[in-house]
Amino acid sequence: MLQTLFRVVKSGIGLLTSTAPAPSGGNSLDKLNVISLLVQAGNAFRKGEPMKGAILIGAATIAPKNRKLSYLVQGVVTADNIRKRFK
Repeated sequence: MLQTLFRVVKSGIGLLTSTAPAPSGGNSLDKLNVISLLVQAGNAFRKGEPMKGAILIGAATIAPKNRKLSYLVQGVVTADNIRKRFK
């Protein structure tokens, strides 16, 4: 499982270096967002939440093209985490 996670992160980083800059200039904050999403996805898989992990990987794949949508997905996952804590 851990090897698979490392492969996913490695391929995600490879995607970051091979993609063209976003129309807004694509800064290091965007790259940090993608890496953060991939790490969160790996953590979700490690905790036994494959659906959340898959959603976060999907958000990481669309983040270089559509930053706002990836932030929206990340916000929804965070809201779901808060909802579960107060339940």
